[in-house]
Amino acid sequence: MKIALYGMPCAGKTFIMEKMSNVKVVHGSQELNRISGGFFSELSEDEKRDVRVKYTEYIKSLKDEIIISDGHYSFMEKIAFTEADGELYDVFVYIYCKPETLLGRYKTSEKNKKFANNSVAVIEQWQLFEMGSLREECHSRNKDFYVVSDNETDNCGFADFLEFVKNGFSSYKLAETICQEIRKIYPVPGKLYIVDGDKTIIKQDSFRFCCNGTTFVFDGNFYTGYQSFLFKGELKGYEIPDNKISAIEINEAIWKEIKDFNYVILSSGISDLWAKIGEQKGLLNIFADPLISADTKYFVVKLLKEQGYTITAYGDSKIDAFMLREADESILYIGERISRSLKGEDICGIHLIYDHAPYVLAKEKKAEILADIAICKSDSGINGSFLAGAHLRLGIQLGEKMATMIPEQNTALLVLERGGRFFGDGFYMGFGGTFYSINPSKEKLPNIKEDRIVIVDSVINSGKSIHKMISDMKAENPTMDIIIATNVIQKNTLLLFEEYKVFTVRVSENSFVGRNQAKQIGKTGPDTADRLFNLIERRF
Repeated sequence: MKIALYGMPCAGKTFIMEKMSNVKVVHGSQELNRISGGFFSELSEDEKRDVRVKYTEYIKSLKDEIIISDGHYSFMEKIAFTEADGELYDVFVYIYCKPETLLGRYKTSEKNKKFANNSVAVIEQWQLFEMGSLREECHSRNKDFYVVSDNETDNCGFADFLEFVKNGFSSYKLAETICQEIRKIYPVPGKLYIVDGDKTIIKQDSFRFCCNGTTFVFDGNFYTGYQSFLFKGELKGYEIPDNKISAIEINEAIWKEIKDFNYVILSSGISDLWAKIGEQKGLLNIFADPLISADTKYFVVKLLKEQGYTITAYGDSKIDAFMLREADESILYIGERISRSLKGEDICGIHLIYDHAPYVLAKEKKAEILADIAICKSDSGINGSFLAGAHLRLGIQLGEKMATMIPEQNTALLVLERGGRFFGDGFYMGFGGTFYSINPSKEKLPNIKEDRIVIVDSVINSGKSIHKMISDMKAENPTMDIIIATNVIQKNTLLLFEEYKVFTVRVSENSFVGRNQAKQIGKTGPDTADRLFNLIERRF
């Protein structure tokens, strides 16, 4: 078995290799210098390429049971990784080091001081690029990829993990085994739903909910087989109380979509716990194991597709991201908020399913929010720029909150003029996205290319005009994802939008038709746009 140890300059590869025993260790830079007579750094690019070919041949010639060789994926803009590297090694291990630590080491390293003028942000992006690119190379070649933090090598059993790998563990081979079992259940290729377990098919995290369990091994957001190995090691001694399992909630939003079709549940949770959950909740075809990593899930989908299956995948977090991107159709479930692990992940083209309970900002009861709500109420008597400022601030607050729950990527804001002007501006400042505006009474819908649209208005009373607008949008693009964002919505109108996620500052039981008048009289009251633009006529 040939293992490549990759990482940034000064990440600690040499330190790790010096601690390895019972394996053949090959220091890449030393061997390249030996082959080139000590002049590797002075060679031309063509000459270096020839030396690397000889180095590859040397590694191939070694007959040791396990060979570990270190190397670099890139040097800033120069890619060092070659096709030969991808074919040579069986396993790729990447040593992660905090960017701040790397920068400190560069400043004291004679060999790597050329990198010392870079910022922490640049080093961070360089390292993320290396990890992401190397992972893709491994996925394309069905090779195992693992990330190990440099501060874990002393106290978290990296040597034990290598022994585990030596004895046969492989994220890819685990995926092959799971696929073989799935094909026994569904031997005829066809449409198959693959559903994540925790916070997807069930609403809770089963480990935390049932076992009061906590873990920090996934804090680096890597989700490779190494983190899965560490997690499994932590599970010894945890008990599974049956009374907790009965309180677990099935996620009906997803269950109703898959229950009558061919499905499997693919979970990185505790095997025994998920067996009990399946028995109590009537869930079938569960494959659960702490060793199921993000890469295992990816390979399961890839292999099944190669065998003729059409895959629809459901997930909620980074551990599902590669699986979702590989599936023919993919759905990301968002409960109370989008998983923090997905920050920076490309989820364009992935359909979203929400917890459709409306989000109401006023429930946070913050003093500054309540003060601006009081200004906005129709009986406040406040108009003009002071009112517009309150709309702007509340829009920012709601936009910032939505940014923690819904991805900005591939999202358009459609702000309804005139009343939604200032609230929409604030919402855009807080959330982001692509800004469009329209006066529905005078203009046609703009040509929106994004698949997710947030319709933003200041006040939604009956909601009929917005509902008609949505129908027109859906006629053009049936898969379009619609979200509603507003300063205030009438309570009964929420039923009209029960199919959509609604974000609102507050819900009102007060309903009237807007007119150019200062106070509410019967079923008519002050028009919000007239108030905002200081056009209310004062009649005494």
